[in-house]
Amino acid sequence: MKKKVCLIVLIILMLAGLNINAAAFQEEADAQPTKENREKLRKRIEMLKMWKLTKALDLDEKTSAMLFPIMNRYDKIRTEAEFSLRKGMRELRISLKENREGKLKNILDDLEKNHQTLQRIADEEWAEVKKVLTIEQQAKLVIFKQEFDSDIRKIITEARERRGGKRDGGPLRGDGPKEKQ
Repeated sequence: MKKKVCLIVLIILMLAGLNINAAAFQEEADAQPTKENREKLRKRIEMLKMWKLTKALDLDEKTSAMLFPIMNRYDKIRTEAEFSLRKGMRELRISLKENREGKLKNILDDLEKNHQTLQRIADEEWAEVKKVLTIEQQAKLVIFKQEFDSDIRKIITEARERRGGKRDGGPLRGDGPKEKQ
């Protein structure tokens, strides 16, 4: 019974988030990229993703209750691995710029391990998701993920361009080692 009440509350919260739209995301994305602003934006994106995913896959209550915990768990794991990957890329850029050839092999090895970890995470998540979704829902999920991620990247890119092409107060990726998270 408690589980059902929690699910109903979750659905109500998701529905309350319906007023989230691209303009709201762009407004937050335009704000100075502090850790607090990034976290606030991440939570809004997550809420929008759950709502749109529920709609796109035509999820019922039971399937939603099984799917979202899986996706949330892997999102957290993936976030940590992606952080390590970004850190490694910064180190690689710095080492290349400063001609630190001795460090390059170790950095490249670490990057390869990070890529393997991200692939393993994706494979494990997909194996669990397949147990919950129908074949049609799986196909819709693949399409949804690609389109949703593309839309979010576009919004973030446009916000960065409006801030003068800066990414978190530093140069654009590839312009130098000052890239920040």
